[in-house]
Amino acid sequence: MKFSIALFNLLFCQICIAQNIDSLALNNFRDAVLELQNSELLRNGSLAVSLKTVKDGKHIFSVNQERSLPSASTLKLVSTATALSVFGGDYRFQTFLEYDGVIKKDTLVGNLYIHGTGDPSLGSDRFKGYPGSAELLSRWAAAIQKAGIRYIKGKILGDASFFDNQPLASTWIWGDIGNYYGAGVQGLNFNENQYKIKFKPGAEPGDPSSFLGIEPAIPYLSFVNQVTTGDKGSGDQTIVYSSPLGNNVVLTGTVPTGFSSFSVKGSIPDAAEYVVFALKEKLRSVSIAVIESSDIANIPASLSGTKKVLDEYKSPPLRELCQQTNFWSINLYADAFLKQVGKRLTGKSGYDEAALAMSAFWSARNADMRGFYIKDGSGLSPSGSVTTGNLTDILNAVNKEATFPDFYKSIGILGVNGTVRNLGKGTRAAGNVRVKSGSIEGTRAYAGYVTSRSGTLLSFSIIANKYMPGSNRIMTDELVRLMALMAEL
Repeated sequence: MKFSIALFNLLFCQICIAQNIDSLALNNFRDAVLELQNSELLRNGSLAVSLKTVKDGKHIFSVNQERSLPSASTLKLVSTATALSVFGGDYRFQTFLEYDGVIKKDTLVGNLYIHGTGDPSLGSDRFKGYPGSAELLSRWAAAIQKAGIRYIKGKILGDASFFDNQPLASTWIWGDIGNYYGAGVQGLNFNENQYKIKFKPGAEPGDPSSFLGIEPAIPYLSFVNQVTTGDKGSGDQTIVYSSPLGNNVVLTGTVPTGFSSFSVKGSIPDAAEYVVFALKEKLRSVSIAVIESSDIANIPASLSGTKKVLDEYKSPPLRELCQQTNFWSINLYADAFLKQVGKRLTGKSGYDEAALAMSAFWSARNADMRGFYIKDGSGLSPSGSVTTGNLTDILNAVNKEATFPDFYKSIGILGVNGTVRNLGKGTRAAGNVRVKSGSIEGTRAYAGYVTSRSGTLLSFSIIANKYMPGSNRIMTDELVRLMALMAEL
């Protein structure tokens, strides 16, 4: 019965074969989709596919393209495309080191501020020629010294007020938010809002793993270690439980035996609080005394006054940030872009308001946004959903934007780089398909562009949802097979 229904849907789905698309190759692709849709892998799940020409938006093939399903990280294509279209590839985030009050001889009688504007890359070591976290702290300390300041009679404050006070989407799950990929977004971010946790695994599986500390040191965090030792080669199976509302962290799961030291990554609960602590420690190391300081991290908008700038830092160009986002699927960056877009377009940076603004942006560019029910900019929320038709419509609309070359280059190449560097090798898709991968529990997704044999640029989106548990590797191979068949069109 399921075979008959699927065949009926395929026969009646909109297929407008472009003039230069190989009909035999299209039949092979269609047969492969039908085979996967009716396999045991998807007995209780769904497969949605949309394939269109980019230039004129003609449907080459679609099945279930109006079914709203979890996007996983393919949503990052929308976030990066929107940010580039709204701000341009040359846009740079700014971060200011400021002070108020007066400098009397060698003493600042006033407060020192680290004023962020949402830069997710501040202090990151990903970008050649830009300072990492330690270098940035040294730069700020040098700027203070250059101003002749040896004593600060006031507070050091992290100003994260550029964005709203909701660093996390309310729909993220508890098992994600303490881990590095679940780091929240603030108006002031630092070192990608993450830290390393070091363990010494036991000699045998099941033995306790010793907690060796964290890097960088954050002494105001407290840890409860419940991590044990897993099998050799089992990798990082830890879960870090923490909250942006507190400084207590519980460590669970396993790390593999066979290592003298094994590191995993967690998310800093409050990045603005941390950068204040880190700068105070740096100032202390260069003999700049902070008197009457406090650890207050977020300041109200009313706390103002005439501020003078000691240092202005500019991030790498947005095109470079977007490339890193899509190549390596960085949730923090994608969610920062969503908030930045929301603030620019509507003045509101909350997740819900920014999501509505992003949807309206592409709807105004003739993308069909029905079924576009996102909860964040990264796709981490399991309750957010899109249709494959949404994604191909947006990918087509981006082609008409002046920033399309930057966007296209920001997407990883199958079999070559990014998270898809090991996929599709030995097929015609390798080196041809520009694609963003996505995966959350029960969902595998791919979206991007493929060039047909005739040179026609096609947009595509594929989402497999609620497939058989334990078949992640098999499902990935099946979807890569579909991309390889698309490259034969």
